[in-house]
Amino acid sequence: MMEVGIQETSGKELSDATRMQFEKGWLWEVVLSMGYGEKAAYRPGEIELDGIVGSPDGIRYDDPAELIPIVEEYKCTSYSPNKPITEHWRWMAQVKAYCEMVGATKCIFRVLHIREFVPVPKIWELVFSQRELDENWEALVNQAKTMGGD
Repeated sequence: MMEVGIQETSGKELSDATRMQFEKGWLWEVVLSMGYGEKAAYRPGEIELDGIVGSPDGIRYDDPAELIPIVEEYKCTSYSPNKPITEHWRWMAQVKAYCEMVGATKCIFRVLHIREFVPVPKIWELVFSQRELDENWEALVNQAKTMGGD
């Protein structure tokens, strides 16, 4: 019996190594949310748009007078720190969706790469065009429809 609410879509139980990676990711998210949440970003909770729900790790405003949101996303991964963040298409689809949901075009990734013994933190700042965001959103909405969503 699994104590966490995650399992692979194949129906197989997760390995201990995979569960540990999720735990590291959740811990990294909590630490950054506590640290940055008080100073720069806040956790908005779940956001819904067109029947699709997302929960960005953080939202911040560089200039509160302009109220232009920036999405913050925190990842802890065993992926190589040498691979460009833009090559992680699932992460890109995820943050583009968050940007669409909150009206942002910029995302800041705070990634902790743990491959061996020395963690490698990296910060990536991405700016998307509105066209990129719209195309991504359309693909997600269409996928939701094929999966039986509204």
